[in-house]
Amino acid sequence: MMKKVEGQKKTDLNKVPLWKLLVWQTSPISAGGVAIIMGYLMMYCTDVLGMSAVLVGSLLMASKIFDGVTDLVAGFLVENTHSKLGKGRPYGLCLIGVWICTYALFAVPERWGMTGRAVWLFIMYTLIYSVFQTLLSASETPYIIRVFGTSEAITKVSSYGGIIITLASMVVSISFPMFVARVGNDMGSWKRLVAMYMIPLLLLGLLRFLLVKENVSDDIKDTGDDKNKEKVTLKEIFSLLTKNRFVWLLAIAMMIPKMLGSFSAATYYFKFIVGDLSAYSVIQLFSVAILLFMIVFPMLMRRFSGMQVVGMAACLGIVGYVINFFAGSNVPVLILTSILCGMSVLPATYLKSVLILQVGEYNTVIGMKKMEATMSAILHFMEKLGNAFASMLIGTLLSAAHYDGAAAVQPDSAIMMIRLAYSLIPAAFTAIVVLCVVGFKPMYRTIKEAQEQN
Repeated sequence: MMKKVEGQKKTDLNKVPLWKLLVWQTSPISAGGVAIIMGYLMMYCTDVLGMSAVLVGSLLMASKIFDGVTDLVAGFLVENTHSKLGKGRPYGLCLIGVWICTYALFAVPERWGMTGRAVWLFIMYTLIYSVFQTLLSASETPYIIRVFGTSEAITKVSSYGGIIITLASMVVSISFPMFVARVGNDMGSWKRLVAMYMIPLLLLGLLRFLLVKENVSDDIKDTGDDKNKEKVTLKEIFSLLTKNRFVWLLAIAMMIPKMLGSFSAATYYFKFIVGDLSAYSVIQLFSVAILLFMIVFPMLMRRFSGMQVVGMAACLGIVGYVINFFAGSNVPVLILTSILCGMSVLPATYLKSVLILQVGEYNTVIGMKKMEATMSAILHFMEKLGNAFASMLIGTLLSAAHYDGAAAVQPDSAIMMIRLAYSLIPAAFTAIVVLCVVGFKPMYRTIKEAQEQN
């Protein structure tokens, strides 16, 4: 009889109320709007501000010097936060800073010269990703664990919620390119355009902070592990970095899909290869087909490990990227490849918390604390490093290929580089994700052996 009651309690924990599922997604939807807009930063800097692609890429990469420090600090702060609001929830207010700095990034005063523009770009980009996004990311996993509690519930929230996020983000990803095509290179129009998206998305994003409370009585609902309620020391954080290689494999596997999203190749591809930037909106519209893949996430997670799902998605992405090289301006083919490539990004976006929870379980097997906030911070650092590297790489590649942002027609070398940046180069990076998945097998084997012994 007791087992039945305990089973019933477990079932209740796995249930997710519809209102909480919906409200939980408001912050990611808002942050997704920022990510979509930031995908046009390189084009804004080169074509509107007149900055060289190499300079922009170098500045973005240089801003990441601060991230190694700020990410560890963020992980330490969140790890040792035990407020009345909870561990992760207080940091939801950082979304305000993200949006203010994003608007400022696209509101460079026209009278400023190249030096002023470069300094402003560096400062605002650093504040967004080294401070505000860092704190948001470090607090995300501790927050979701203390709200929903079990792996199954978190998987449901991440996958089904991902459908909500994708549908909502489509409003931005479809409409924004249309407006960009209209505003052209006018600085004032760009400023008003970003403000038009900023106000409603920021207000929406704050709903999670206002309405979704943490369970502050337990640090970990599922295990009741008192060890994880103790203060985490810097020594323990550095021990995690040196003793658990799976943290780094996970970080690389999560970094690459996000990095490719910041590669900015799509904007150049549709502008110069397809010949119509607004056609990118059509591609985004058909990305709704990706939702079918997200629906099966919970079922896949019952049969396969989290990293196996990542590997399956990566293989689909590789196929899509390779086809892109031969697609040219064929929109139907580009629609198909965008769906395949989009699938490769989904696990890194919506299963990250579940994967961190699994690595945290391995931490306890080897005698360490779970340290979800620290791992979230590490993953965020790697994602930001990847984003900056992507910006620097695309800038370097375009400059080496003699791309000229002021020219209406680009040389053949630049056209070929744009094609490669939209196809074979991201395919090669995605293959690295598959290697990380293979390297994860010993971790799952160790966890299974520990469970069998208990």
